[in-house]
Amino acid sequence: MVVKPNWFQQLRQEWTIPEVIPERCVHSRCEVSTCTRCVDSCPRNAWILDDDSLKIDTQACDGCGLCVGVCPESALEVDLRPALRKLENHKTLLFACEAIAGSQSNVGIIPCLHSINMAQLLGYWNDGYVQMLSCRAHCQTCPRYPQQDVFREQVARLNTLLASRGKTTLRHAELTIENWSNYRKTLALVQPESVEPVARRDFLRKAITLASESTLEQLEAAQATQATLEPWPIRLPEAEQDQDLDPVFPYVPSIDAIRCNGCNACVRLCPHEALQLEQDADSKVAIAYRMLAERCTGCHLCEDACDREAVSVKVMQPQHQSVLALKVNKCKACGTAFHYPIGQSEQVYCRICAHTNHHSKLFQVYS
Repeated sequence: MVVKPNWFQQLRQEWTIPEVIPERCVHSRCEVSTCTRCVDSCPRNAWILDDDSLKIDTQACDGCGLCVGVCPESALEVDLRPALRKLENHKTLLFACEAIAGSQSNVGIIPCLHSINMAQLLGYWNDGYVQMLSCRAHCQTCPRYPQQDVFREQVARLNTLLASRGKTTLRHAELTIENWSNYRKTLALVQPESVEPVARRDFLRKAITLASESTLEQLEAAQATQATLEPWPIRLPEAEQDQDLDPVFPYVPSIDAIRCNGCNACVRLCPHEALQLEQDADSKVAIAYRMLAERCTGCHLCEDACDREAVSVKVMQPQHQSVLALKVNKCKACGTAFHYPIGQSEQVYCRICAHTNHHSKLFQVYS
């Protein structure tokens, strides 16, 4: 059998195409979702979104990973793992973009640094990584460049979030490719704390790595840190109790008490229960909407579902609204119990009867 000399590189190039986890995508949860982040972020227009499906043109995709970084639900995966080292006894991340690293070993080298998002960095921070060394080419001349320094923005956002909680921020330094490569070769590896199960695709990738690279990289491939694959919500650190802090959250949902009609659409659609309907323990009567910013991923399904534009999601702010109290009435027309925010004028008809002929004998009853 004749084997083409570049078969290995071709195979690895095919594996850079993002893997899709359909059940996480917001479009699988709600048909009215307006999310187009993967489509908008792709510099090669490889993503195709229509009324029926979300597809990727595998011929156009070059595996840059920018769509992975912007997906709020971690529905897309590309191998973006750094090299894990110890520098001055501190756990350290080493990232370099392939535009400057060239044909070097792929340990710690990812397609584009701008594909790394704050959630991934926070996942590593939770695992004890407090330093990062990076190396990249001149972004402005790269066809993958998203026209803003997303990488630095994500690091800055993470440090804002950590500082607002009184935590140690992530130290970051940019190096030349020579210095970065030297650190990767000479620093001690971080030993894995446990062996994690791997998906079939990741298993095949590891098998190719073990068959083709040096002993050092075999150990690197066996290291287990699943922070880049961890689904939301990423665990946010608690604020220090002995300090007067107003912690910032990546995304903060809120409900306008005047616009809201109590339909519960936002509560039903939220994939992480960042919006909840609180009920009385005994009577099961609705008493409040509760907003949990620590669970919000910024998917905006709540905004898409609200026909009153009562729900909004802010970015990188403290949470100043956590509860919206509700009042319960019995509909004068259909007799159904309904609720609406306290502070609105007295309502005697439920939201259905208020918009229909409530003198008719045909009613729409909802729970």
